[in-house]
Amino acid sequence: MPHTWSRRALLSGLGGIAALAAPGIIRPAQAAGLLEKVKAAGVLRIGIADNIPWSRLNPDGTLTGVAPTIVQAIAKRLGIPKVEASVAGYALLVPGLNANRWDIIGASLAITPERCAQVLFSDPIYRDSQLHEWIGYLPGTIPVLPKTYGDLARNYEQIGMPSGSMVPYMEKAIAAVKGKARIVQFNDAQLMIEGLKAKHVPIVTSDTQTMHLLKEKMGGFEIAAVDSGVAFRGSGIAFRKEDADFREVFVKEQREINKTGFGFQVLKDFNIVYDENAMAMTGDEACALKDVPYDKL
Repeated sequence: MPHTWSRRALLSGLGGIAALAAPGIIRPAQAAGLLEKVKAAGVLRIGIADNIPWSRLNPDGTLTGVAPTIVQAIAKRLGIPKVEASVAGYALLVPGLNANRWDIIGASLAITPERCAQVLFSDPIYRDSQLHEWIGYLPGTIPVLPKTYGDLARNYEQIGMPSGSMVPYMEKAIAAVKGKARIVQFNDAQLMIEGLKAKHVPIVTSDTQTMHLLKEKMGGFEIAAVDSGVAFRGSGIAFRKEDADFREVFVKEQREINKTGFGFQVLKDFNIVYDENAMAMTGDEACALKDVPYDKL
């Protein structure tokens, strides 16, 4: 059972999870399509994570980050004047969506098989062709750098990770190699680096952009690429399965603005390294990509 570090004892998150999982929840009937509903309300409600450069709700109520910037532009094209955000951990975004707490997930949500079974995805708003997971460690503490998730699972008793999409993959790697590693989850990546510096964990791992940004911002640790074995499906905006019509009109506008280079410019504005050719993929095509078996790593 992975251990999770929290700033406020999970901010009553356990209660939130229980509420989302409660069997008696009934969603309101969807008499009108989502587009008609949000246009009538004049606002699109989105769920996001607090994780710059991908998404953030500022203290003044404004939004920033790659995903909200793209969502706001598309919402405007759809005739929706306002976008409002609620912040949750990545692990709660899909349950919150399916419990009708927000209309769509407006974070840059990693596309994974587990999530593909529960939600629909836009075309990827970010994807590249390079290794997308990196490790972090204190200088002089790692004599031989691990190259794969399998190496991490075999050689470490504790591995720090942000709560989110990659935790199940590390769990699978540990099981595949019969490793002894225990995953220590942190509610956000900055807290994870603080835990590394305090020597709560000997090594941590997160995505390329996050690790490079935190190294520049916080310093005091080294980073190196590691192969997770996971097909890099990229990340995108997520929709309820029953809102396929809304996904369709959203993606149509996404492709229109991308003809102008808008999506790539947003990535550049937030200093995101991407592969334009690798992003030429639909959300459904990304969901269909296959991972490398962990016993092959």
